[in-house]
Amino acid sequence: MTLLENIKPFWPLLFTFVLPRAINYYRVVKTAIRTRPPPRPLPKKTGRGLNVLFAAICVFLYASLPFRGNLEDHNIFVVTQSRISLETDTLFTRLALFREGRVLTPIDEALRFKLGSQALRQIYLRFGPSTLLNCSFCQSDDQFSYLLYHLPNNVLLPHLFHILCIGLATSETVSGFEASRWRRRTLLGVFALASIDVAMTSMFAPIVDSKTPAPAGIFWTASTLRCLVLCLFDAIIAFLIYASATGRFLLFTAGSATDSELVRRRTEELLKQANLSLQVAQTNLRAYAIARNAVVRNPGLKGVDDEYWRAVVAMEGPERDEALFEDEEVQAAVARAYGSGTMDVAGMKKEAEVFVKNVTRGLEATESAR
Repeated sequence: MTLLENIKPFWPLLFTFVLPRAINYYRVVKTAIRTRPPPRPLPKKTGRGLNVLFAAICVFLYASLPFRGNLEDHNIFVVTQSRISLETDTLFTRLALFREGRVLTPIDEALRFKLGSQALRQIYLRFGPSTLLNCSFCQSDDQFSYLLYHLPNNVLLPHLFHILCIGLATSETVSGFEASRWRRRTLLGVFALASIDVAMTSMFAPIVDSKTPAPAGIFWTASTLRCLVLCLFDAIIAFLIYASATGRFLLFTAGSATDSELVRRRTEELLKQANLSLQVAQTNLRAYAIARNAVVRNPGLKGVDDEYWRAVVAMEGPERDEALFEDEEVQAAVARAYGSGTMDVAGMKKEAEVFVKNVTRGLEATESAR
């Protein structure tokens, strides 16, 4: 039987339900892409939050690298390609071949003393070398004591740093209102990841078979996966914040576009920016007015200024202005810019005179008062 004969019973379903819906979805998506609103510029505060997330992504990505840190922190069973049941002397003889000068370090000697039993080797693979060596109240027959020592530094500390970064990236004070809209959902996801990590570390304790060559160890696997998951989580949150703040990558109009609170916040932010720009312009105009007043009050500077403008007027002259506007190339260029074929030079001069008169209305009264 051919392929067409095999799918022939499904043709009614395909042409009745699947194909029309697929065509309809294609048209809807095509229309949404064509009619979606233009993207907005990224707010400066939102950019700060994205920078915090980018820094966190770089930190977690570096922490996930398998060959970072000291050699003593690596899994000695993987380094020496040995089974967990290998004799201690043979294991560390192999390990000495990878050390400088083929001499074991003090940490290696401490591990040699600790890894004398299979139970401690299982703890080593589960919690790593630092927990096995540094825990002073732990007992070899009580893995829960090792768990209590292991959780704060190795599990909770990365998540606390992650919560701090997410809190800064979604803070309205630091990152603006656009990023703060994701704060609640993001923090819920962060706490969910931390809870899952703590639960998995507490309950997942696989027993490594003695015949397994070079056992990887759950400690090193969990350390790499933990940092990679946090890195991926931050990347997704950064993408969502950027997309919602700029309107990019959104096919359909988001529900936030009709949110009155969001519209009010955006309007307030735009008004603040406009007010700041007006204050800067007012300061520049005030500085110009002070400089101009100083020039007018000083006889020497006033004479230089008057001489300059007399030279400008003499050089250009009114007839030169009219000749310039009456030039065919100038009229053609201006006509192309305005989209019309004719240009009223006299009307433009009249409008310019009215504009100058309105702008300098109060200057004549000021000069007469002086």
